[in-house]
Amino acid sequence: MIQPDSVDDPDSSPYPLCVVCGQAHSPEENHFYTYSEDVDDDLICHICLQALLDPLDTPCGHTYCTVCLTNFLVEKDFCPVDRKPVVLQHCKKSSILVNKLLNKLLVTCPFTEHCSEVLQRCDLQHHFQTRSVLPFASLQTHLKGCSGDSSVS
Repeated sequence: MIQPDSVDDPDSSPYPLCVVCGQAHSPEENHFYTYSEDVDDDLICHICLQALLDPLDTPCGHTYCTVCLTNFLVEKDFCPVDRKPVVLQHCKKSSILVNKLLNKLLVTCPFTEHCSEVLQRCDLQHHFQTRSVLPFASLQTHLKGCSGDSSVS
């Protein structure tokens, strides 16, 4: 996965900082997090090679980020791991247990100049709102163009 531009230089990206992950990325891309520990291989998407975000299970039993699998299936019609045929409509959201494990992953606040906090991935957006670490101008810019999807896996 291509990492977004550093938050230390948000002006180098054409996108505003995201209020969910604190990184500059297009709305069509996954959120990006800096994990404080190695992520278990079973929680990694085999397309983007990052921890799963909004995971989907294929009928053949593999799990991918929703964005990754959706984009992959635009070009291909098979599972990236075992190459069995896959139709997006036959995939289902991963279990509550998988989502709980993903939400517990520890991430570092991307605003390292102002904050050294390590917290669960599901708490990062709240951290931005309560700690005021996300630059106000970037937050306002984001909110004006936000599609309203601020879900965190």
